[in-house]
Amino acid sequence: MSTHIAPTAEDAASWPAPNYVNPETRRPLVLGIQIPLMILVLSFTTMRFYSRTILIKALGADDWFMLVAAVFSVGVSVMTSVSTDKSIQTGYHLWDLSPTIAQDPGVSEQIAMATQLLFVPVAAFTKISILITYLRIFPSKTNLWFCRILLVFTVAWSFVSFFLALLQCMPVQAIWSSTKYPNAKCLNVAIVYYTSGCLNILSDFLIFLWPAKDLWEIRISRKQRVILISMFSLGVVVCVAGACRVYYIYKFIQSYDAFYTGATLYAVGAIETSLAIVCGCLPACKPLLSQVLPSVFGTSQSSTHRPTHQKGSKLGGQSFPFQTLSGGIMKEEGYSVEHEVAGKYTGQGPSTNVTVSRSKVDEEDDADSQEWIMLQDGIREGIREGEGSGDRAAHTGKNIV
Repeated sequence: MSTHIAPTAEDAASWPAPNYVNPETRRPLVLGIQIPLMILVLSFTTMRFYSRTILIKALGADDWFMLVAAVFSVGVSVMTSVSTDKSIQTGYHLWDLSPTIAQDPGVSEQIAMATQLLFVPVAAFTKISILITYLRIFPSKTNLWFCRILLVFTVAWSFVSFFLALLQCMPVQAIWSSTKYPNAKCLNVAIVYYTSGCLNILSDFLIFLWPAKDLWEIRISRKQRVILISMFSLGVVVCVAGACRVYYIYKFIQSYDAFYTGATLYAVGAIETSLAIVCGCLPACKPLLSQVLPSVFGTSQSSTHRPTHQKGSKLGGQSFPFQTLSGGIMKEEGYSVEHEVAGKYTGQGPSTNVTVSRSKVDEEDDADSQEWIMLQDGIREGIREGEGSGDRAAHTGKNIV
């Protein structure tokens, strides 16, 4: 974890005596954050694939991109956790390092380099997966162009950031063995880190806050709104963690105590990438969560339930997909609404029964309608409220819920 700031003689004079027996270390911080987050990433990725393969039977490109991101994320967590061991001493103060490691911190520097490089594909593959998911469930033209532009931006950012980090010094070995290559030529790492970090923050806010414009217009039950706010808040936490990561990059660059400050940077980076993966997996985990926690994530009817049509003279059937979130309603493809006169009159005219049945749709559309944001209850409740209310029940716009 080399920096361009070396301790002065005054700094060294202010150091406490070395403590090789029981030194202060940030190992508990790193392990306390990395291990639970690694378990979360593995759990939600597993739930995602179980939902998509067993329950929905519709794997998509976004699932595979998220799997790659999860694999890299777990790899980074393992590396950074191992680096806090006494044999490597990441998280230790400079004055508490063993003389051998203080003279040649090569292993710790190599792990820091690998972590820096792997952060890029973890963040990039996670964002690509989320953008592909947006393309499936938000089919508006505005969303189409937004996702395409952000996909190009994310790919470009990842390539530039990765190779700038990899080639920040020539020869590359000078990154972790600077004393062996005194004539190495290196970039200004501060500019590289700040630029890459700020562009990452920008894409975090754009991608994770993008659904807010559609979710704001949806009229749903209080329970579903609480769930939505919880999911949305997780995306906000990712954005805040990204901003904190840039702050700790600044602290890292300005500190000569790189082993100690670098451990905090590891922890903050893990929070950002791991919660981003969890946030990206939540919609796809909805079918499984509905079975495990039906009182929280369940719907009033099973997604495969087909109500029996009531008898009566049929005025006509209208098959249509409910409007997508871009129009204010969740995507519920393949439902058919039948209007039937029951043969009796109310004070406002003949009563009309409305029944809803689901036609067979392809697996991908079925996955879209089941996985996104737990809105089935609101749609079905809105339809039931329309029973016996005449023309109001036939309305297909936003006010159906």
